[in-house]
Amino acid sequence: MRDCLARTVDFAEEVLIKCPYRDDEYSCQSYLQQREIKALVSSEIYERYLQRSIITAESIAEKSFHCKTPDCPGWCMFEDNINVFHCPVCLHYNCLNCRAMHEGLNCRQYQDKLKSEKKLDPDSEKTLQFLNKMIESGKALRCPKCDLILMKKWGCDWLKCAVCLTEICWITKGPRWGPAGQGDTSGGCRCGVNGVKCHPSCTYCH
Repeated sequence: MRDCLARTVDFAEEVLIKCPYRDDEYSCQSYLQQREIKALVSSEIYERYLQRSIITAESIAEKSFHCKTPDCPGWCMFEDNINVFHCPVCLHYNCLNCRAMHEGLNCRQYQDKLKSEKKLDPDSEKTLQFLNKMIESGKALRCPKCDLILMKKWGCDWLKCAVCLTEICWITKGPRWGPAGQGDTSGGCRCGVNGVKCHPSCTYCH
């Protein structure tokens, strides 16, 4: 039975591994615990199981980001107010706004660099095309103040430009507040003024 369990762990595609025992009258519905799996298999097989578990966790996590360093397994889960991911594996910094690595440059400098190099560098051209497609599909927008391309990560309809710090209403694609800044409802999306949403799809989260 032990060998059967070990083979089940080794060849399983799922992370949750059900006990394989069954006969004509009974089918076990229990799942193997991690400590049991570790005791059953070799360190090499257990390491593969752990890697499979990590990959599965990343694939089902809503707020996950994979490091942009080629072949790096590093990834993270993050909140909407987090703009930078320092990968603990390769130690590089990833920009969550641009979905890219541009260490030493802010988002504006990086996007300007892409524009200036697009005719000479095919990768820069591809990145620009990707950013423009994100805008066209509604997954990114241009900051209404400085024109920086911003991508919504997840969560509510509020975001802040990483360069000019303008607070933006994602759903209306404009400033959240009026000219005086936070709390100024003379302009911006005016969400909640007199109990009125800024947009029919707004959930009052910003």
